[in-house]
Amino acid sequence: MLNRRFLRVKALQSIYAYHQSESSNLPQAERQLLEWVEDLYKLFVYQLSFWVEIRHFAERRIEENKQKHFPTEEDLNPNMKFVNNSILKALDDNKHLMKLEEQYKINWADSREDFIRNMFVKLVETPEYQEYMSNGKTGFGEDKRFLVTVIETYMPENGLLYDYYSDRDLSFNSDYQLAIYLLWKFISEMSSNFDEFSMLPPIYKAETDDKEFVVKLFEKTILHADEYMELVKANISNWDYDRLALMDKILIFMALTEFCEFHSIPVKVTINEYIEISKFYSTSESRRFVNGMLDRLSNVLKEEGKLVKTGLGLVDK
Repeated sequence: MLNRRFLRVKALQSIYAYHQSESSNLPQAERQLLEWVEDLYKLFVYQLSFWVEIRHFAERRIEENKQKHFPTEEDLNPNMKFVNNSILKALDDNKHLMKLEEQYKINWADSREDFIRNMFVKLVETPEYQEYMSNGKTGFGEDKRFLVTVIETYMPENGLLYDYYSDRDLSFNSDYQLAIYLLWKFISEMSSNFDEFSMLPPIYKAETDDKEFVVKLFEKTILHADEYMELVKANISNWDYDRLALMDKILIFMALTEFCEFHSIPVKVTINEYIEISKFYSTSESRRFVNGMLDRLSNVLKEEGKLVKTGLGLVDK
């Protein structure tokens, strides 16, 4: 579920928080890092549960409308396409999701009469929903197309949903956006054979390796910060080190950790990863600086024999 880039982002956030805090308790900070990784996964599970609850609300509304004293033809013969969405029904029946909802104590009962209703009304008003309900198309592909479109179009900037999670301490920095992406990716890649017995993806793609990766990246970046600072100072040009933003320093230090400590990760992969991450966590000017510094420092470390990469295809010719 959480690939290496997500783990790098969580390590970046945690290192930044560590430097901003007055505490120097590294073991405690490592435990906090792992908790934040799980919090991101928890937020992903909340997103799945949210869509199941939206379906429940739509289903209840249909039944309530049928019980009116003077129901309309539409009340008696409603359009069932949304509540019969094959993906939402599969999630609703999924036993693993139910278990995770219980584990994370997810309960929408306190918000059914306001938040969920408001969210459903906003959904119904979207042109995507109206087109989906009226186009006459059916099938798993159509159901997926609708959900993927709505998720990527409306959820990232949804203030109501963001505030709901924030009020319940379910977001940290950009975790809301990360969780939206995880939701979008999961639905986009969902197979038509997903059913009640299917397992949701775990937190880590490779439990032992990925957990060890993020902890080691966090720890070594902090422990070698002074050494990395001197290395950057010795090779900086046309920039004032003391005026560099803390986030830029951390990005460079993390990349240096990967250069020196993770012998199976290619240099180009590390550089590309931190350039991509910098696009969201620093300015365009900073990105240019990070790019130039990582390229220069990788060459310096190679000349000094401190950059050793092992494995097929990892040794530069």
